[in-house]
Amino acid sequence: MPTHHQLSHAQQALWFLHELAPASSAYHTGVALAVRSALDPAVLAEAVAATVRRHPMADSAFARHEGRPVRLSPAPVPPRLEVREVPGLDDTELHRAVRDALNEPFALDTEGAFRFVLLRRTPADAVLLVAGHHIGTDATSNWLLLRDVIHAHGRLTADGEAGLAPVPGDYDAYVAKEAALLASPRGERLAAQWHARCDGAGPAELPTDRPRPAQRTGVGATHTIDLDAPLVARLREAARTSGVTLFSYLLGTFQGLLHRYTRQNDFLVGCPTTTRTTPALREVVGNFINTLVFRAEFGPTTTFRDAAVAADQQVRAGIAGVGYPFSLLTRTANRPRSSSGASLCQITFNMIGTASPDPLMRLLLDSESGGDAIEYAGLVLAPSPLPQAEGQLDLSVNIRQSAETLSVDFRYDVDLFDPATVARFADLFVRAADQSAADPDAPVARLQLMDAAELARLMGFDDTDDMDDTDGFEDADEYEEVSRSA
Repeated sequence: MPTHHQLSHAQQALWFLHELAPASSAYHTGVALAVRSALDPAVLAEAVAATVRRHPMADSAFARHEGRPVRLSPAPVPPRLEVREVPGLDDTELHRAVRDALNEPFALDTEGAFRFVLLRRTPADAVLLVAGHHIGTDATSNWLLLRDVIHAHGRLTADGEAGLAPVPGDYDAYVAKEAALLASPRGERLAAQWHARCDGAGPAELPTDRPRPAQRTGVGATHTIDLDAPLVARLREAARTSGVTLFSYLLGTFQGLLHRYTRQNDFLVGCPTTTRTTPALREVVGNFINTLVFRAEFGPTTTFRDAAVAADQQVRAGIAGVGYPFSLLTRTANRPRSSSGASLCQITFNMIGTASPDPLMRLLLDSESGGDAIEYAGLVLAPSPLPQAEGQLDLSVNIRQSAETLSVDFRYDVDLFDPATVARFADLFVRAADQSAADPDAPVARLQLMDAAELARLMGFDDTDDMDDTDGFEDADEYEEVSRSA
């Protein structure tokens, strides 16, 4: 008989979302690598089985018991390697097949929250996918599972033993610690802190191209831009002179753009972060994601530096209170409803560091921008792009940093936005970053959303010399409305 385990608050929220839309792939996540050397599917299947045995969450199902959702371990049907023969597919078709495999619905109550799929064009040309539902996993967990499968495959091939040691920590301890925090005086203080942060403010909301549907379909897309090395160097210097981190400076700049674009003076933006804060959890597979809520307040004289310093203060306070569940806050916060419903944030902003000594992790982090194949654990492995986490929210902005440059992914809900709208907003972010780096003490209210050439074209002038920046507008507000909506 399976053992019943209590869910964390994040898992309870994801179970609720799954019950609302069991076929939705909005909360699917995974990792994939191209395998460009021969491997034995039988050995790989044994490596998958050994990995599942090592991680109890991978051998778990999720169901209702006596009216409440629980985790069942072991699962009625433990995940196994599935081999899909896909001869003749070109690269585009193969990537589509991998993504389709990621997006297939999970039978959480019987088969659990994971699937392992090998899509083979030839015996020496395949893609290995580890797919999961967020109720049981996060980005680090996906990497742990893929790493263990690759390592076990190498050891089984070399000496017939998987060689995977038991995991020292467990998810039940994390759930118990969360419950103890919420029942403690510190939990009460954190609740008060987060409620004060949100009281009276609503989520930042971009104007949409279409009316918001009654329920999200979870279908999205991604638009990616790159910030070049000279701009990144200037942003780093602006952050340094402001006494804040680069993340906080970019967050303040992004909030400034939202203020100018939406005309909201007081709004909330989310930031997904990890709650994997102790060494005991380093090797544990599970959902260790929480969302921090940052409040932005702008007035006529607020500068980019002011916004960055305010953001930095909230980031530091947020990290100190990361243990309070966002899903609990959304149920209890006293704040005005928005057209998007009851959520505290519809837009998130995050930055992921890509400096990693582990070559496998490096390969995964570089998958969006491509990269060379490497030899690892007896296999030749290469990046395999896997767009995901699209359509969960209106907009999720994720910054990937390398030594000198920044890549920015704008993941958006296609039910709400056209690709051109998101592309223009991404260009505006570059413009905002350029202006904030050039003059951190400039008021955000002076951020120009259109340059002179764009305004000239909009107003029908042949030459920018024929017009002033606000020529033809009754006042600054009218200029800003045209500037934002064009």
